[in-house]
Amino acid sequence: MSYKVITLKQMDQSGHEYLAQHGVEVITSQCDNEAGWIKEIAENQVDGIFCRVDKITPAMMDASPNLKVIAKQGAGLDNIDIPYATSKKIQVVYSPAGNMQTVAEHATMLLLMCAQRYRYVDHQMRGGNFNVRYTLTGTHDLNGHTIGLIGCGRISQCFAKILVNGFGMKAIGYDPYITPDKLQVPIELKATADEVWQQADYVSLHLQSNDETRHSIGYKQFSMMKPSASFINCARGDLIVEADLIRALEEGKIYGAALDVFEQEPLPLDHPFLTMENVVLTPHMGAATQDSVIRCTTTSCEEIVQVLNGQPVAFPGNKL
Repeated sequence: MSYKVITLKQMDQSGHEYLAQHGVEVITSQCDNEAGWIKEIAENQVDGIFCRVDKITPAMMDASPNLKVIAKQGAGLDNIDIPYATSKKIQVVYSPAGNMQTVAEHATMLLLMCAQRYRYVDHQMRGGNFNVRYTLTGTHDLNGHTIGLIGCGRISQCFAKILVNGFGMKAIGYDPYITPDKLQVPIELKATADEVWQQADYVSLHLQSNDETRHSIGYKQFSMMKPSASFINCARGDLIVEADLIRALEEGKIYGAALDVFEQEPLPLDHPFLTMENVVLTPHMGAATQDSVIRCTTTSCEEIVQVLNGQPVAFPGNKL
């Protein structure tokens, strides 16, 4: 029996090859919106949907009675309506381990940019001020400083391992779902998140976006931070109240921020972040290396085949 899978964005060639080897036809969408995807899903009566960060809605799931699996290339599942998929007996699968190292390395880069005031220095040098180093203040080595982790899952622990072993930082964290025996790296778990916000020189966010966490980080948390501290977010943009972060930066409550994710993506061209010299920005590319893409694509495509063949999957996103 042959199956059809639609990919909402171009799928890496490794995925095409793997699915073809297992008798699965890949249809690459020519659309970029829900209405177009619904039409394509209905016309092709697909058995699976392969996605990155695009929203998978109930209407899209209803468009094909054949739909059996939704596969996410990556870790976060907030773009998929999990309860509705579960109600329709559609298996959701994902690849949380495939981009772990990549996101951790990206967060490390952003941390170094904060420590060295990269955005400001780059702007000054491009303006002809090669001697900016003589008047530079607020820059620091990472060695001997403290990284604070809000959320201590896979990526967070990988990030801490790089910083503790590679740079000699101290790691503290808060995660109500993690106990010390579950940690693979030396993170000192705190009893409250407030302690992390107050004590760290850099605070990095590593939470999933859900009803409990969405917009849970705001002016209260930023006001707890040291005035010399910086904030890093490679998780999800809607975890924070962006207006509160802007206010904290403008008031000097914190020294800087480095962001890979935003409430609205693409980031609007009139957004205040774009003109702030104490903010480093990257376009949600924390998991976008070729190595990571191949790992995540391969894992998700393997799971698609497993679902279609009635086999158990390594990373189920819901329980049927």
